[in-house]
Amino acid sequence: MSDATAILSLLADPDPLVQESLQNRLARDRSLLDRCWTAAGDEPPAVLEELVLTADAEDLVDAFAAVEDLESGAWILPRLHRPRWDFRTPGVAALDALAARIKDRSTVVTGGSLAEFLGQECGFAGDRADYHNPANSFLPCVLERRCGLPIALTVLWMLVGRRLGLTLEAIAAPGHVVGRWRDGHDIAYVDLFSGGQHITLDQLENRVRAAGEISVAPYLAAASDRALLRRMARNLVHAYAQRGDRLRGTIAQGLASA
Repeated sequence: MSDATAILSLLADPDPLVQESLQNRLARDRSLLDRCWTAAGDEPPAVLEELVLTADAEDLVDAFAAVEDLESGAWILPRLHRPRWDFRTPGVAALDALAARIKDRSTVVTGGSLAEFLGQECGFAGDRADYHNPANSFLPCVLERRCGLPIALTVLWMLVGRRLGLTLEAIAAPGHVVGRWRDGHDIAYVDLFSGGQHITLDQLENRVRAAGEISVAPYLAAASDRALLRRMARNLVHAYAQRGDRLRGTIAQGLASA
């Protein structure tokens, strides 16, 4: 039995003294920690996951700070949920598959028809039952669960749209991100949280005023990829605070500030 395998067995020991001793040893020995992580496979124990996340925190923040495009950041962010996991490979394949599906059945795809496809046919919508679940901010989880926060669903819409050559924008209104695109000479808005429902500028104005703001006008500039990534990270700060997960909340704060 290797030292890594032996430690993994001992990590299941309920004795707090054994746990403390092992955790201190792993925290001091990065090489041993890495070997234990490899030996754990696809289902590492929670304590090992937290130790690896702590060890990788600085690298995670640096990697998130270095990306400028929305999609690259969207695959880094869920490493808060599962460290060192390759989210990009299956995630890219899933987005490609969604783009191919709508492209195969329609010669002309618009921001509106894409929103309807995602919301009505694919079933993507907002998670109203467990809104502050951290999974609602992670694109891989959104793809799997078919639900998420307004910003994550809007990001999904944008990334599929980019594969189709569409110019789609996110409007970061207070409390609720929506999508925007040009429909001929007109400007159209869509709420991905409501299953791709079309909304008017007047409706958006009313929402913003209901949130305590004077007008939607200051928020009508398209949010940059970087701004969207930071807002997603800020949402995670609050989500983890509600769950008492100080480790992930602290790292999320670092991501939001990166």
